[in-house]
Amino acid sequence: MRNKNQLLRWLSWIGLVSLFSVACWFLSQWQFSRQEEVSAQNRIVEKNYDASPVALESLLQVDQSWNPEMEYRPVKLSGQYTDLVYLIRNRPYDGNPGFLQLAEFRTKSGNSFWIERGWLPTGNLQDSPDAIPSLDSNPREIIVRLRKAEAQSDRSAPEGQLANIDLQLASAKLDSANVYTQAYGRLVTESNPLPRGIDLGKPELSEGNHLSYALQWIVFGLMAIGAVIWNINQDRRRTAGLPPKKLKSLNRDRDAEVEDELLDS
Repeated sequence: MRNKNQLLRWLSWIGLVSLFSVACWFLSQWQFSRQEEVSAQNRIVEKNYDASPVALESLLQVDQSWNPEMEYRPVKLSGQYTDLVYLIRNRPYDGNPGFLQLAEFRTKSGNSFWIERGWLPTGNLQDSPDAIPSLDSNPREIIVRLRKAEAQSDRSAPEGQLANIDLQLASAKLDSANVYTQAYGRLVTESNPLPRGIDLGKPELSEGNHLSYALQWIVFGLMAIGAVIWNINQDRRRTAGLPPKKLKSLNRDRDAEVEDELLDS
């Protein structure tokens, strides 16, 4: 009976540690996958960010699906700004609250492309910037970096503002057949430059802690297996009437060595 209870106890330990180790394995693989995703995104940014700009129409058409390989790719446009401008809410920068300015740009071919023109700090007395750069309709040549449109948000926003860069919502007043709604451009340069917000600059290309987290999950799984093996061994020693085995202490071993040296001297 005693041996049966002992076997059941061991099986329960083995079952629990097996579940825990499998969970640790999948969590480690998920972290490895996240690390690879971040690395792939960083490679795209490094490849595209300082590439030579090409004409927008040669890379992206109005009805074309977004390709992640285009992220931050510089493109050139010719045309003019219109009077359709929005402020994008809740855009912190360097720890400060603020907005992004999003403006419609009408190309020479008659298509509308949205331009993000930089960051503006929240005003001191109201929930909007103290100074909003004004635009004109003079012809311009501009260079932007492509960014993917953001997903629809369930948050509301005051008139003239948007909760995020939802280009479908921003383009509601425009002819959808002639509007790029899958991507917008972050302004780099423009001829006859106008006042603009702060350029957000190149994104930080850190890979984060995903790799270390993955290794930690593997170590946790191995430690759990080791703990079960240790406890089963201790259980067997108790059943055999032997004293439990003690873990060696590095400090105690060192103390013993020092003591031996003193005795020898």
